[in-house]
Amino acid sequence: MQILAARAVHARSFSERQKRIYDFLNRQRTGVLSTVTPDNNPHGVVVYYAIEDDFVISFLTKKGTHKYDNLIHNDHVMLTVYEPLTQTTAQITGRAIERDSQRSVARIAGAVFGDSLRKSSIGLPPIVKLQAGAFTAFQIEPTSIRLALYARPEPGDYAQLFESIESFEYKEGA
Repeated sequence: MQILAARAVHARSFSERQKRIYDFLNRQRTGVLSTVTPDNNPHGVVVYYAIEDDFVISFLTKKGTHKYDNLIHNDHVMLTVYEPLTQTTAQITGRAIERDSQRSVARIAGAVFGDSLRKSSIGLPPIVKLQAGAFTAFQIEPTSIRLALYARPEPGDYAQLFESIESFEYKEGA
């Protein structure tokens, strides 16, 4: 699995629907990661992420944070990505798997930090500024991905509220 920067070339053949979803996720690079606390309460945080050509989402955190503790307790997650200009959302549901080898952390950090530096006037993502433990990386292996494109109807015309909703159950090789 190779982390892609802002690259539109895909290593595998995508359906048109998968290409639209992949391209949307590849353009955004930030989203809200939803986890579950040990006492079964929801917890959401913004993460900077990288997407691989097999739809695996990678992100960094630090050991000792609420996010890390939640992920160790329960690996089921959802990442919600939103683009306000087009009112498009994507939801990726899956399992988060820790990748804590130095090589994995360095590879994912390079992708995430590089994108953050290119897109933000402030620079590095907030995770760098937290006082917590050592960096570690996680990858979300998706089980389903849903993209919703919300049209902007004329006032009073709600028949076309949803321009389209696209989704697919993610299966390796699909």
